[in-house]
Amino acid sequence: IPFLTLRIFKTDAKQVAAALILLAAGSVPTSWAAGLTGRVLSALHAQGLNSADYDRMELGYYERLRQADSPAISSAIASPSAEAKPFDAGVLATVVADAREFVLKPNLSTLHKGKRWTTDEHGRRDRPRLLKKAPNTQRYALVGDSIGAGWGVDDDRDFTRVLESSLFGKGQTTEMLNFAVPGHAPGQRWEHFHQIGWKFEPDVVIFEGTVADAVWDEKRVRAFVARGLGGDSHVYGEFLRSIHLTPGESIESSKAKLKPHRVRLLSVVYRAIVDDCRECSTPCVWLLLPRVGKPSTLAERQKLRGLAEQAGFEYFVDLSNAFDGIDPASLAIAADDFHPNALGHALLAQQLEQALGRLELDRSVPSVHNRNSSTPAGGSPQ
Repeated sequence: IPFLTLRIFKTDAKQVAAALILLAAGSVPTSWAAGLTGRVLSALHAQGLNSADYDRMELGYYERLRQADSPAISSAIASPSAEAKPFDAGVLATVVADAREFVLKPNLSTLHKGKRWTTDEHGRRDRPRLLKKAPNTQRYALVGDSIGAGWGVDDDRDFTRVLESSLFGKGQTTEMLNFAVPGHAPGQRWEHFHQIGWKFEPDVVIFEGTVADAVWDEKRVRAFVARGLGGDSHVYGEFLRSIHLTPGESIESSKAKLKPHRVRLLSVVYRAIVDDCRECSTPCVWLLLPRVGKPSTLAERQKLRGLAEQAGFEYFVDLSNAFDGIDPASLAIAADDFHPNALGHALLAQQLEQALGRLELDRSVPSVHNRNSSTPAGGSPQ
């Protein structure tokens, strides 16, 4: 305590307060609670990075992620206009011949950049789950990207697993199933869930994103169209035909056709999500997450939420301010990578639990899970 008191004058006291609050609230699993305090104290010694520092580091949010295992990363940085290399060069993912481009490998157990990654037989970074939900169980399904998948943290420390652990034993059993895939754009996230998610009988779907989504969806569509993919996509197919974009066209041709329709593209993705969830009588929550050291503007958030509202989303959780007042250096997984670390995920879990508790989800109509019931994991829609 004397050490803590001494150091607190040299840094932001909210860093320590955040950790102590989480420990007191029991939102952090006991297996690593002690380690959390140590990491926070250690982080107090770090030099803080401001927003400009992170702007210089970013070089494109998802592009860096997708190049992370690629020997071509230096040439991609040297040529800012170069299209992002698909995330298929590392040990985590496998290429698929559809608009998803790649998915996490099934039955994976490996160390990646010092962190344990484990997937189930369906390629989900999650513990194994029975397809059929147990009685008296509330099952949430997270559809997301690298933040949702827990990029840069060990198994069990992403916010879905932390939240599930926190909810364990509080009356009805709650499961947080994770379908997130690092590097997937919004439409790819839903394409993936459409293929493998409904068979798990979720009661509530949580669709996660960031303010980078509109740009990222356009970039990924350019990439998979150039590979001849997307024409039969559940999410993208009709949109591509409407703008006369044919799989196999060059990236430059795709860019010219897509850029004027960037906002419409994200609206199409959102509408597909809403329509599918309504067909299955399943509430869907639109979740907006922050990026460490990359604060979004109110205008950016309002624009994105406006698209979601127009598409028909009814439930909204905006955690954009989850990291406010805390030094980014204590929340990022590394000085040059602003994905949230274990403390960041614990903060997200705590705030998401509170937000979900405030939502009045309409469950008056039982969920009907009849989409792609015969679709094999990793296969194409029947």
